[in-house]
Formats: sequence, structure tokens, C-alpha cells
Amino acid sequence: MIDDSLTVETIAPWDGRRVPVTLIGGYLGAGKTTAINEFLRRTDRPVAVLVNDVGDINIDSALIKRRHGDIIELTDGCVCCSLAEGLANAFDSLRARTVPPDHVVLELSGVADPARVAPWADSDGFRLDGIIVLIDTEQFLDRLDDERTASFVSAQLGAADVFVLTKTDIADPAQVAAVESRLALMEPEVPIRRTRTAHDAGALLDVGTRRPGGVADTPPAQLFDPHTVETHTLPQPLSEEELHALLDKLPLDTVRAKGIAVAPDGTRLLVQQVGRRRRVSALPQAEDQEATDLVVIRL
Repeated sequence: MIDDSLTVETIAPWDGRRVPVTLIGGYLGAGKTTAINEFLRRTDRPVAVLVNDVGDINIDSALIKRRHGDIIELTDGCVCCSLAEGLANAFDSLRARTVPPDHVVLELSGVADPARVAPWADSDGFRLDGIIVLIDTEQFLDRLDDERTASFVSAQLGAADVFVLTKTDIADPAQVAAVESRLALMEPEVPIRRTRTAHDAGALLDVGTRRPGGVADTPPAQLFDPHTVETHTLPQPLSEEELHALLDKLPLDTVRAKGIAVAPDGTRLLVQQVGRRRRVSALPQAEDQEATDLVVIRL
């Protein structure tokens, strides 16, 4: 819950200019970080990126490339509940700058309700430019029909100005059509944009998507969070085979796992797992990382 006592005094930074803020939401594993990276690659404007993640280790901010702007991390929880003070400080730090960014992108955690965060985007010096909710086409219907996660997904849908479907390249065409039909039934006023991958979705982030009757008219949901977040730091290096063996032992109720492992030769291995679908890929080496960091989210 956002604490009103944490809001800043009424000020007019930057000669009254209000910087547009785009909220990027979507359930765990929808491809938010990948889309933001692609957006940053495409833009030549100074952008401030606020990255929220669950767990003590902010994996998402480690993956976002620092180009044309700064990264401000918000860790260990959801900005719409336990991190209100961190969010207030993040916006305060932006207001304190002599030169404002051209745009602010706030990546919400996968369990965040955008309606609870939107007031910050409309605070002094800023204006809400739109709420984009990414939909993992392959996982969406399962998450929506699961009583443990349905309330989170529904809250995100109710706050959206636009839906962006991701992973349509690995979903069955009938599944894509079923997702679009379900979205149209639940939120008929929200436009749906289909992309093949989260990389493609990055091209859609630099648009004003605010729609009349959007989040401002949507009462924030009161959600009980059934998710369990585990953070693991392993000091010893892991080969790719050892890493897969470790991931194979994750409990069946794991909905998301992500992390960066360090191999014996110093190679960094990026772990992205949604449900039972997993991808391990190489990353450039980094002198400041010697341990393997892994975040596991379970139901």
C-alpha cells in the first residue's frame, strides 16, 4: 500500500515541465526486461529506468543495459506494497537533477498491481504516459485460471492501457487466438498488440498509450500474495551441466527462476525459466561478479 506520508511536497521542478512515465507490467516471465532493453537500444534520448524486482538480488537491473540514462534499483519486494519509500526516494532523486530525463520507464515486478503505482507517475514533475501490460501468451491462460495467481493477473489487466502479447512464436496459433478472445472478453476497451518475442515488444514502449477511463477509474485490488521468493548465492563456479542439474531439482511449484551463474572459465550464464521452460545463454564477463546469484519464485 502506498503511504501518503511519503509523497513529496508540491514543487514545480524543471520550470513546470512534466516528464512522461511509462509503467511496464505483466506477470512473472512475460518479458518485461527484454522489452525494455530493446527499447533502450532503439532510442537515442536520455531515459531513466526504475527497476523493481522481488528478492534481495536485483537480477533484472543487472540485465538492463545502461544507455542514455540511469538505472535506479528497487529491491526486495513489490513497489505497490513494501517499497513505497524506495519509490518515493527514486522519484525524489530524479526531481533533484538539474536536467530532467526525457522519459521515465518503470519496470514493475511480476506481482505488482499497476493501479497502486500509477499515482507516483502522476506526481509533481511527472505525468503518467501509459501502462503497458505484457502478456506471456504461452502461460497466460494457466495463470488466469489458477486461483492462486488469477487475482494478480486480473489486477494487471484491469489497469492496462494496452496489452502486448509476447512469445507468440512459441505458442500454438489456437492458443494465441484463445488468449486474444479472453482478453477481449475481460477488457474490451483495451487494444491488443501481438508480437513474436519480447524483443519485438520493445518497439512498442515508446508510445503514449494513456486511454480515457483507464487506471484512474480502477480501484486498486487488495491482494493476498501466495508467492514465495527464495534467493540463492553460490560462491563456487558452476559448469552449464551442473547448472542444469541444479535447476532440474527445483520444486514443481516454481513459476519463475532467473539468475546469473559464473562458470569455471569466468563465463557468465544467464538463467531464464518460466514454469518448466528454461533458457541458459552466455553473457559478457564482468569483473565484479564471482558468485552465482539465483532468484526462485514459487507458489
